[in-house]
Amino acid sequence: MKIITKSASETIELGKNIAKKLMPGDTILLFGELGSGKTTIIKGICEGLGIKMVKSPSFVIINIYNGLHTVYHIDLYRIDNLDLATASEIAEYIFDEDAIKTVEWADRLPSELVPPDSKYIYIEFLSENERKITLKGLQ
Repeated sequence: MKIITKSASETIELGKNIAKKLMPGDTILLFGELGSGKTTIIKGICEGLGIKMVKSPSFVIINIYNGLHTVYHIDLYRIDNLDLATASEIAEYIFDEDAIKTVEWADRLPSELVPPDSKYIYIEFLSENERKITLKGLQ
């Protein structure tokens, strides 16, 4: 499914709608350029799950939010190559069946850490405010 959003608020609303389809154990992998809106859509997902305070975890890799369900917000922007210790820590979160996991910069996640039933969000710039968002596994 492909959707065009014309503002950050529309992207947040899309995230809220996505949240309605999520259950603990789900993993959402996000792809897109820097500043494309990955964190914005995660903010919407979290708002849809009753979580208000969402920030990019770029400096800590993982933020944990508690709302209707626990959400792990994983940001791999600062990770070029995962060492064994970091990969093991991320695996503990990725394979937690009691939480919803969101992963920004998912292209940096080793294939062995990608759950087979993952859901995918691809975000492309169309203009300063417009984004083309492609959803896979979230219909």
